[in-house]
Amino acid sequence: VPHIIDACCSFLENQLDPSNCIGIADFALQHSCNNLYTIANQFIDQHFSQVSQGEEFLALSVLQMVKLIKRDELNVRSEMEVFNAVLRWVKHDKPRRCPRLSDILNAVRCHFLTPRFLKEQMQKCEVLKNEPQCCDYLSRIIQVNLTSRRKYSCNQRTPKVPHVIYTTGGYLQHSLSNMECYNAQEKQWFSLADLPTPRSGLGGAFIDGKFYAVGGRNNCLDGNQDSDGVDCYDPITNKWKSCCRMTIARNRVGVGVLDGLLYAVGGSKATTHHNTVERYDPAEDKWARVQNMLTSRIGVGVAVVKRLLYAIGGYDGNSRLNTVECYHPEKDSWTEVASMNTNRSGAGVVALDHVIYAVGGYDGALQLKSVERYDTEKDEWVYVSSKCLRPSALSVAVLDGKIYALVYDPKKDAWKQLHSMTCGRSGQASAVWRALSGPWNFIMSSNNYNNYGDLFCNNIMFAEST
Repeated sequence: VPHIIDACCSFLENQLDPSNCIGIADFALQHSCNNLYTIANQFIDQHFSQVSQGEEFLALSVLQMVKLIKRDELNVRSEMEVFNAVLRWVKHDKPRRCPRLSDILNAVRCHFLTPRFLKEQMQKCEVLKNEPQCCDYLSRIIQVNLTSRRKYSCNQRTPKVPHVIYTTGGYLQHSLSNMECYNAQEKQWFSLADLPTPRSGLGGAFIDGKFYAVGGRNNCLDGNQDSDGVDCYDPITNKWKSCCRMTIARNRVGVGVLDGLLYAVGGSKATTHHNTVERYDPAEDKWARVQNMLTSRIGVGVAVVKRLLYAIGGYDGNSRLNTVECYHPEKDSWTEVASMNTNRSGAGVVALDHVIYAVGGYDGALQLKSVERYDTEKDEWVYVSSKCLRPSALSVAVLDGKIYALVYDPKKDAWKQLHSMTCGRSGQASAVWRALSGPWNFIMSSNNYNNYGDLFCNNIMFAEST
């Protein structure tokens, strides 16, 4: 008999599909087929997005729903997927499920949803409009997220798909249109569809799974032209499309993502160095100006930490800067914070947890080897190791808790070179496609200048041998 049971379980395991995995898991539970039950639940976690579209999902009981969406292992790109799945489930049987919506929402990790998203849901969703208790709950979450820096008892869910570094544009004798990506699991670069217009000095960021290439300049034999253009790349289709143009051309622009909106910071048009800032709403395909920076900056580094956007260093037309200012979206205002120890234009800037790293750059005389980090809680800059770092700025990005520029081991104070890009370039835009990036985590872009094709990985969180 046991071998017959094993054969049946093996057969059902091979039949697992988003349309039947919940039923197979229930069957395995009822018949004490523990291994099949575990495998079926792992399948549900891994394919939650597809599973949540099916009839079996809509047929779940309240208790089954709560148990499912509480799981840390759900493989979702953001908590919005879970929130939207819950609303679909409620709408399938409103009379019986609406009264239990508040219980269900307590199992959703709503604290990891952006205030903007929650406000839109409260305004547009008919189910929520008819549930004042749920709206009060979400309003409290919005208020907490806007006014506090508290840490939550529940963690963000951990995705199971590879994070990928994308880079496009740049300069090598002329502006480039090359697009490529690096899969850290396979340790390999892949060529992708070219940027529609060659550009260097551009910024790049991911929002909702789409890569945005912002501004820059097309340097070619026919002349140089600063760009106000914005192009959007879809990794699923490997195609680009044009988006609404910025209000002004911005070469060597800094970009950051805050509350699902794309900020374009500083940059230049011809001899004009901007202190202006504008933000893009992908849903509306519109740009709007926000408060100007205190200082004009090109080659500025941008990072977002805890819903604050930082503009770091740059060049104001007269000198390279070590000053840093911080944008508060609720106040629409900028304030100065601690200055770097070194003046830097075109530094690679990236955020990891509550710390911001500034890598390399140019001080007006030298391409810099030094690296320093800013503790946003202490308002303090300190130097970290720069051994073996090339004396020029590098494009950097965070992936899996590591800063990809060089491998840095904080215990050994050492760096390690990894794999090279297919094309040496400077002034490129780089960004990471994260399956779950967090509600306000910025995706770094770089418009720094060196012509090396080397890829490095800065291991900040995990010590590795070198």
